[in-house]
Amino acid sequence: MRKNRTWIGAGFALILIAMSCLAVATPVAAEGALAKAKAAKALVVGISGGNAPIAWMSASDEPLGITLDFCQAMLKREGIEKIDVYTMPFGSLIPALTSGRIDLACDTFFPTEKRKVLVDFTDILFYNSETLIVRKGNPKGIHKLADLGGKSAGSYEGTVWIDWLNDLNKQGAKIETKAYPTPTELIADVAAGRLDGGIVDAVLAAYAVKQNPGLGIELVADYPPREKVSNAVALAVRKDSADLREALNRTLAAMKADGSLDRVFEKYGLVPPSFYLKP
Repeated sequence: MRKNRTWIGAGFALILIAMSCLAVATPVAAEGALAKAKAAKALVVGISGGNAPIAWMSASDEPLGITLDFCQAMLKREGIEKIDVYTMPFGSLIPALTSGRIDLACDTFFPTEKRKVLVDFTDILFYNSETLIVRKGNPKGIHKLADLGGKSAGSYEGTVWIDWLNDLNKQGAKIETKAYPTPTELIADVAAGRLDGGIVDAVLAAYAVKQNPGLGIELVADYPPREKVSNAVALAVRKDSADLREALNRTLAAMKADGSLDRVFEKYGLVPPSFYLKP
């Protein structure tokens, strides 16, 4: 009996040692992106670039646009000194976010179920209806997506609008579909006649034409966008960054309440702001 008690005691000792080792080996919860930014005094964000007035960098490297203005308002409220902005194709933003290269995708995303598997989203920032752009004068007589059948059309890489064109092709539309890294390249091809039509952000297209009437493109005036509520957009954060998502949501609610978000839209000529901020 004494021998058995010795082995039992030794067994308990081994179990306790194993448990203590496991406790030491258990990883500490990952630091949220907001806590990381506060420690570094800077938040690392990604944008697709070239898509004024949503998000772009000026010639002097000044961050401009709706989403970047909003993000900087959040930084000010949270006491974070600066924003580090990296520009990349839209389709690279979520991979850059999930890999940790950036901490916030400060661009406009439709928060689809497919994307929610990979990242989390803020509350709805605004409603960004799509529009159809064509070469000035609309020489091909394009008025709706169905009119693109047998023609060339495109949008930006990683957007649901490329999916829309692919879906039309599955129905037999025979559209020559092109995906572009940036809106700038798409607009250039439409203006030059290399692309018959492009699906783009309505705010982007309206701002581009207003800033440069000689751009060589036009918005199809009678194009019927899909229902506005389906064009709600948000910013994307990593799934380990609830602290950043909550800070962004707090800022969004405060800016809607005090009217400062309206002033961001007015700054870029998007009036009335209620058209973009309300479903």
